[in-house]
Amino acid sequence: MSRIDVGALRAQVDIVQVVGAYVDLKKDGREYKGRCPFHDERTPSFYVSPSKGFVHCFGCGAHHDVIDFLQRYENITFQEACARLGGESFRPSPEARPAQRAPQVEQVGGKWVPLMPVPDDAPELVQGDGWTVPVWNVKRGKFSRFKPATAFDYRDSQGRLIGYVLRCEFKDGKITPTVTWCIGPDGAMQWCIQPFPRPRPLFGLDALADRPAAPVLLSEGEKCRAAGADALPMYVSVSWAGGGKGVAYVDWSPLAERDVVLWPDADDAGRQAMLGHRDYAGRFHVGVAQLLKQAGVRSMRVVDPAGQPKGWDLADALAEGWTPRQLATWAAHRVAEIDVVRG
Repeated sequence: MSRIDVGALRAQVDIVQVVGAYVDLKKDGREYKGRCPFHDERTPSFYVSPSKGFVHCFGCGAHHDVIDFLQRYENITFQEACARLGGESFRPSPEARPAQRAPQVEQVGGKWVPLMPVPDDAPELVQGDGWTVPVWNVKRGKFSRFKPATAFDYRDSQGRLIGYVLRCEFKDGKITPTVTWCIGPDGAMQWCIQPFPRPRPLFGLDALADRPAAPVLLSEGEKCRAAGADALPMYVSVSWAGGGKGVAYVDWSPLAERDVVLWPDADDAGRQAMLGHRDYAGRFHVGVAQLLKQAGVRSMRVVDPAGQPKGWDLADALAEGWTPRQLATWAAHRVAEIDVVRG
């Protein structure tokens, strides 16, 4: 039997044409979508990515290149699929019907486990029209789509994607779901609203690794981290997921032996998240400062935002028209060493 050049075969075959012979596809940004042929569904969750050469169903987890798709749909062997695709013109078998059907995701329970880093062949989360692909909401047991104002990409120290925090803004507030690429209990893989596993990664690990000697600016929230990176490039700007309630679940160890400046939001919750606090019963709750002390930072200072409007932060200053130099000068006159309070 002659050797099959699989790579060349995949490259020469138009996956949209092949899949479109079986599935009614419609253009959706850079991809095509339709109803999955491998499970029953009313809303299309089956996507074809011509740039990446694969199909993926967000309903049942089906994930195939063009050869695998043809094998599964027509229930034929690998060699038969390659022979069909390698012909002068491809035509589906008249009697072709999907041979394997999977249960809908809604019928599957159990735990969804984030896979980090995200595999290279995972579909893009945010499409060309600004909307995400369907994202499985683990808690609610249904799909959701978002049009985020910003999708903050979390990366590891080697620059590999490990997930996103979306910022979705509405007239009456915002939501910031964490979206990770997960493996379901039946082996299906897809984007899910699912937090990073604990201890959770810092936002900015790749920048920390690239600049090991630079001082660090630590602010609350991905939006502030992005603003700090643009306005104060002398620092490595970092943040974390989960806000004030998430500080205890973060891996702070990458900040060991670093000089860190904390920039809290201008409200009680912001200061408590950074510096810790005692509750009404006198019990002490650690903040970022105590956790960084345990992690072994070299030095810590804090910017005092007193006098600014409630909830004001670094990003707000820039949105109000402050220049980067103005912001840096103001902060230099508002920064002080931290006397770490222990419980």
